[in-house]
Amino acid sequence: MSPARRARSWGSAPVALARLDPDGRMLDANETFLSWAGTAAERVAGRRLSDLFTMGGRIYWETHVGPMLALQGRVDEVAVELRTPAEPLPVLLSAVRRADEKDPGMDVALFASRGRIRFERDLLAARTAAERSAERLRWVQEATAALARAAGVDGVLDALVQAVSANPTVASTELVPPNAPIPAGDRTVVPVVGESRSHGLLVVTTHGRPGDEPLDVDALVTIARQGAIAFDRAVLHEQSVSVAHELQHAMLTQRLPRRAELEVAAEYRPAVSGLEVGGDWYDAFDLDDTTVAVAVGDVVGHGLHAATAMGQLRTATQALARPGLGPAGLLTLVDDFVDRRDIGFAATLVYAELDTRTATLTYACAGHLPPLRVRADGGVEYLWGGRSGPLGVPTVRGARPQGTVRLDPGDLVLLYTDGVVERRDRSLLEGLDRLAQVAGRGEPDRDGELIEHLFDAEANQRDDACVLHLTWHGAAAAPVAGAADAAAADEGPLRTSAGQG
Repeated sequence: MSPARRARSWGSAPVALARLDPDGRMLDANETFLSWAGTAAERVAGRRLSDLFTMGGRIYWETHVGPMLALQGRVDEVAVELRTPAEPLPVLLSAVRRADEKDPGMDVALFASRGRIRFERDLLAARTAAERSAERLRWVQEATAALARAAGVDGVLDALVQAVSANPTVASTELVPPNAPIPAGDRTVVPVVGESRSHGLLVVTTHGRPGDEPLDVDALVTIARQGAIAFDRAVLHEQSVSVAHELQHAMLTQRLPRRAELEVAAEYRPAVSGLEVGGDWYDAFDLDDTTVAVAVGDVVGHGLHAATAMGQLRTATQALARPGLGPAGLLTLVDDFVDRRDIGFAATLVYAELDTRTATLTYACAGHLPPLRVRADGGVEYLWGGRSGPLGVPTVRGARPQGTVRLDPGDLVLLYTDGVVERRDRSLLEGLDRLAQVAGRGEPDRDGELIEHLFDAEANQRDDACVLHLTWHGAAAAPVAGAADAAAADEGPLRTSAGQG
C-alpha cells in the first residue's frame, strides 16, 4: 500500500485514531476522532488527550492508563467517555507506546461502544434484579421456616419480629394492636390478618442509611401473611391444649382431705414442650374416720387414650379401696381391673394409707418411684419397701408386698412422678439425689411453698410432672405392737441423714 493510500485509510478509518507525544498531548487525529469530538484538527493539536474525556476519564487516565503505558507499554479496552457537542460518547480506549526513538509517543484508538455499554448496563440491571429476587426469596423462606418452627403465640411473635429484623435495612420491628396509634415518621405498616381475626400491625422502621436498598414491601407483606397463618395455628393449638388440660384437671381430685393433724397438698404441671395431655395423676381421700389414703400414678403414653386410662385408674383405685384391705391388697385388685378391662397396662402406681391414731404410714409401689420421707430436722430418706412390678405385668414374686413407716411430728412424705426427676442430660439416680437435696432444704410447715421448689424447670420440658405431699402435724405416736418400721430393713441407697440435704 502506498503512503498516500495508507494516509487516506488512517484518516477515514471507522475508529477514532490519534497520535500523542510522550506527555500525552495530541499530535494528530483522524477524521473520525475530529467528527466525534466536534472540532477541527488545529483546535485539538497540543491538547492533552485526557482533557477531551469527561471527569471520570481524566482521573482514570492519570491513575490507570498513564501508569500502565509507562510500565507495560500498552493498555486495551479501557472504558471512558469522550466529550462531544451533544452528550458524552462511551468509547473503549486502547493505546500502545511507540518504540521509535526518533518518533517517541503513543498511538491511541477509540472504539464507539454505545451498544456494548447498553448491553452491559442491561446485564448489570438484570443481575441486580436477580440478586434482589434471590435476597427476597431467601428472606421470605427463612422467615417462613422460623415461623413454622415456632410454638405458641409468644414463640410466633418472637419468630416474626426476628425474621423481619434480619433484613439489613430494618432498624426496628414491632407488632402493635390493630387499633394502636402509629407515631408519625418514616415507617412501613403492614397488617397481620388471619383467617378470622387481626393479630395486629407490623410496624417496621428502616435505618435510612445512604446506599441501603429500599425495603421490599412485597416481601414484607408475604412474611406478614405467613405470620398470620402461624398465629392462627398457635391460637388454635393453645385453645386445644387449654381445653385438654382443663379436661385433665377436671379428672383430678380438687378437694383434698383436711384434718388438724395433717396437711395434704398436690400440684400437677403439664409438659411445656408437648401439645397432648399426659397420664400423670394423683388422688387423696378419707378411707375412714382415722385413715387417709393418698396415691400418685403414671399411665404410659400421652394423648386422649392416656388421659382416659388415667381417669379410669384413678376412679378404680378410689372405688376399690376399703378399710382393712391395705395397700398391697388394693394393688392386687387394681391389677385385676387392668387385666379385665385392658386399661392402663404397665402403668405405675404408689398408694399409701396413713393411720392418724398411730402415725403409721403403710405403702406399696407398683413399679413407681419410691416415696421420699423428709424428717422435721431436714434429714431425707427414700422408702424402698413394698416394691413390685407395674400394673398388669405378670410377676413371679407372688403377692405384692407393702412397707410401713411411723412418722414423727413435722415429717413430710412426697409422692411424685418421673417428670419431676428425669432429664435427658442426667441419670435417674442424679435426679433422685437432686429431689432429696431440694426437699431437705425446704420448709415443710409452710403451706404449698415446698411444692413450688420441687419442680425442676428443665426436668419436665417433655413430660408431665406431678407431686403430692403429706405432712404429719400430729403428736408423736406411742409404740404399737407389730407396727415397727418395716421399711427400714428394705431401704436401699439414697438414704441420707440430717444435714446431708
